[in-house]
Formats: sequence, C-alpha cells, structure tokens
Amino acid sequence: MKVTEPISIGTNNEGKKIFIKRPCKKFADIAAYQEAFAAEATQGMGWAHPNLLNYISLQMDEQGWYITFEYTPAVPLNRALLDGVLQINTVTEFKQIMNQLMDAVAYLHSRNICHLDLRPENIFITKGTHDVLLANPANIYVSYTPSFFIFKEKYAAPELFKENTVPTLACDIYSLGKVMEYLYSYSHLSPGIRHIIFKATHPEPTKRYTNVEEMKKAFGASRYIDRSVQVIKGIAAVTVILLAYYGLREEPADKETLQFIEEVKHINRQTLETTDNRNRSYSIPLPSDSIRPLPTDTLEFNPEEHRKLAERIFKKEFRRRAENIISAMYTPQKMNISEKAFQEQSLDGFSRLNKIQRELSEQFNMNPILTTRLSSEIISELTTESMKKLKQMEDED
Repeated sequence: MKVTEPISIGTNNEGKKIFIKRPCKKFADIAAYQEAFAAEATQGMGWAHPNLLNYISLQMDEQGWYITFEYTPAVPLNRALLDGVLQINTVTEFKQIMNQLMDAVAYLHSRNICHLDLRPENIFITKGTHDVLLANPANIYVSYTPSFFIFKEKYAAPELFKENTVPTLACDIYSLGKVMEYLYSYSHLSPGIRHIIFKATHPEPTKRYTNVEEMKKAFGASRYIDRSVQVIKGIAAVTVILLAYYGLREEPADKETLQFIEEVKHINRQTLETTDNRNRSYSIPLPSDSIRPLPTDTLEFNPEEHRKLAERIFKKEFRRRAENIISAMYTPQKMNISEKAFQEQSLDGFSRLNKIQRELSEQFNMNPILTTRLSSEIISELTTESMKKLKQMEDED
C-alpha cells in the first residue's frame, strides 16, 4: 500500500518545473497522517546532500497539502533499466550508483534517521549524468501510531515483519544489499559483490555490516571478474579448442552433446570442402567424363534449428560443468572469512567459469555475446541456489 501519491512533475508560480508529492488520498483526512506528512516536509527541508531529492516547501492549493522538490530530469531506477534510459554496462556506472546511494543513506544515518523504504522505485537516476537522487523516506510514517506504512517484503529486512520490532540502521543495510542484488542482476556478479550481498542481507541484524561505511569499504575493495570475450578466429581455431577441451575436461559430456559436437565438426568440414572446391573450379577445365559426383553424405543444415539446439546444449553443458565450481565457492567456511580472502579464493573459480564459457562459445560456433549472457544467467541461478542452501543450513543450526 502506498503511503503517499507518486512523485509527479508540476510547475511553481514562476512557471518553472518542480517535483510534487501529495498525500495518499485514503489517509488524507486522518489528523495523525496529516501530521506525518507535514513532518516529512519539515524533516526533508533540513537536509543538504547531493544524492537526496531536494525538498523546497510544504504548500497548499485547492486539492490540499503537497510537498515541492527541486526538479531534475530523472526517472526511478526500475524504469530507467527497463526503458533503456540508463544503460549500466561498465564497472564505473555500477560503482557510481551504489556509492552515491550508500553516501545518501550514510548521511541519513549520521542524523539518526532510517530511510526504511530503500527500493528501485524510490531511487531516481538523473538523465545524462546518471546520478542518484534518493526519495520517499518512510521513517516518519512508520513511527506514528497507528503506522501508515506497509513494508515491501522483497526489500525490507525480515525483522520489520515481526511484532513490536523497533527499526534500526541494520534495516537499511539489509535493503541496500537487496538493491545491490537487484542492480547487479543486470550484469555478471563478481564473487566479491556476492559476498557483500550475502553479508548485508543476513537474516540476523547483528551479522550484517555494522554501518554503511563498513559496507562501502568492502564494496570499494571488491574485485570484478573480467567479462571480456574473444571473437571466434575461424574453423582452425575451433579445432584447436576442441582438442584442448577433450584433453582437459574432467568428466565426459553426455551422448547428445557429443553428437552435437560431431555435427558442428561435420559442418565445418563441409564448409572447408565447399570453399576448397570453389577455389579449384577456376583452375584448369576438366572434361565432362572426368567429373565425379558430389559426396552423398552432405549434412542437411537448418540454421535456425541449429541455433536453438546450440543454445540448449550450451546451457546444459555449461550448467553441468559450473555446478561443482559454484558449490565449492559458496560454503559456510568460505562465507565466514574476510571479503579479501573470499575474493582471492573465488577468483580462480570465476576464471575457470569464464574459460569454460569462451571454450564452449567457440566450440559450438556461437555468438560470444550470447554465450556471455547465457553463462551469466546460469551463474546467477546456481549462486542463488547455493546461497539459499547456506541460509537453510544456518537456520537448521
């Protein structure tokens, strides 16, 4: 349930654009809610931080009270990602958004204020510069009796759903972890980032980061896995990769995968033979009685069906080989060590995964950009499964 109406664009008396927020119509006539709404405006006008939406005033018109904010062309993070306004595709952009968000929350915490509603809809991203503007703090509405706020389960700390819980700064730490998880779901997660998310979203508040600065320090020290991919060099290179693959692989592939590999090799041979025949056709003419019929073992090739089959087998083979690597990286022993030690121990695992992705990409003659996306999805799925198992083990203990 929304506690206020969504922020919208309006104009002031001078005709300049401003952001406007009005009370939730369901609560507008309740005296305690009116106090909370006015208190939010008073609280916000006392803030001064570049990553917080800038409160201007509390005003009234024929529709009732409303809060005004300084206007900056911006959209909520969830819309920015879906609408393509914000394309997060570099390490720098990831770091900028998370660092600015953590700066804003740290500023609130320095004033003993919990935001309590950190989620993509309340994180505005400016167009052009991609700066963060955090909006809609819920602390005022939560503190009133009766409370006018209902927490969003996906991003709110689990203790907030327990009776008589007093919100603490640890609640925002949890939500920051969930926002980080959401943000990085649009890319390949490094082991360092996964460890930060795991710790920040721990069910027990005391096992999370002590404060935002500690979390930010861990974030700054995390190392990102290189996602660069190599372009296929040609059929000769594929043959080399195949030989290396069969020599190094620990477990044999299943029958379907091996059959598909043979099909790819057959197609490659046909391509070479066709090219060779075309090159020779422009040499000395042969008499008609010396022309031999073409081989009858030509493989019928449907590009679309082959592409679908390649994608399905790639996912199956990559998952099969990645499962043991991921499960070995996320164990209770490794999750309880320092971030730096965890990153160092996990770097080898992610390097192996990247190598597998590149090998299979070339082996199956697939677009490396496509296989990077597919492998990232599988790694995220397997990591989520491993983290769930870890939490279940902790709950059982």
